[in-house]
Amino acid sequence: MTQQANQSSNLVARSRVRPRTDVYETPDALVLIADVPGADQESIELSLSEDVLTLRAQNRLTVPEGWQPADAGLEFPDYERAFRLTADIERDAISASLQNGRLRVELKKRRPAVHRIEVRAG
Repeated sequence: MTQQANQSSNLVARSRVRPRTDVYETPDALVLIADVPGADQESIELSLSEDVLTLRAQNRLTVPEGWQPADAGLEFPDYERAFRLTADIERDAISASLQNGRLRVELKKRRPAVHRIEVRAG
């Protein structure tokens, strides 16, 4: 392999992509499912500001010790996507889990407060 190829193979191609997602609505929650292959639990960042949920994740490549790339053609993208939420969310009742490269975020809806209004005569 040429020296030029060896030099270029030491570079890891990084790009930022929007992960594929589905969003479901139930009577009690919004559920977001996102494909983030290569991301691990520590590399995922979820934030909620106003009515925008932002997802960021790094795709982490683990190379066994002692391995040197002979040719590097794979890309390892970072993920980023923002979602404008249509429901009023309970900020303290958001949960997320990661399994086999698939992130599941459940955002519980805030129950509207019911105020009883007294009706007086006259």
